[in-house]
Amino acid sequence: MGRVAVIAQGVVKELIRRKDFYLILALLAVIILYSASFSFGGESGFQRYFKEIGISFTFIFSVIIGLTFAAREIPQEVEAKTIYPLLAYPLSRGEFIVGKFFGALFAAVASFTVFYAVFIASVLLRGDFSTPPVLFLEGYILHILLLSFFVSLGILLSLFLSAAANAAVSLILYFATNWFGATFPNYIFLPHPELFDIREKIVHTQDVVPLWAMSFLGAYAVVYTAIFLVLAYSVFRRRNL
Repeated sequence: MGRVAVIAQGVVKELIRRKDFYLILALLAVIILYSASFSFGGESGFQRYFKEIGISFTFIFSVIIGLTFAAREIPQEVEAKTIYPLLAYPLSRGEFIVGKFFGALFAAVASFTVFYAVFIASVLLRGDFSTPPVLFLEGYILHILLLSFFVSLGILLSLFLSAAANAAVSLILYFATNWFGATFPNYIFLPHPELFDIREKIVHTQDVVPLWAMSFLGAYAVVYTAIFLVLAYSVFRRRNL
């Protein structure tokens, strides 16, 4: 675990050094402030609009950060040839894959936590206390599970696609499943990442997600994350570097 932590820490340090996080945080703040300047549809209608805009961009930006890190970590190590001293550490290829996954996931979760805190603070500062704290908490947990799903998928696809193509394919999957969901033909045989999105519940103050459903979704995310990482290891283990 110590060697895995070293790899993960390297990814986290990259998040701090790069300007992506700070730029997106500033952009999110601008969007929230700009949307707060509108007023229409009555106070309750506006509050729902405000929450819809804020939480949507909060979710989207955190997914973008997670996918960006997952898509480029392994390719840039191979391209820069820094992977050779790492594997001679000694560090197994499995540990390398897991370390990159946890590093990218931590970067995504840390970014999401900041974004989500900004979103909730903006809602409360507007005097909107309609959403139960439990719903906010469930939204936070489920989105972390969603990030785990897409980060592990990004790690797998990074072994086949360039960073740009990987991010594009993963984002298309994210938006397509959220917009169309089960309307895809034979979608029953494909993953359902849209199950983790409870924006509608948070925006419209619906009932909380029952504990059994939260448990099921947690197991669902863990299974798919494990499948993607095992597949990534299987491919990476056989690859000549």
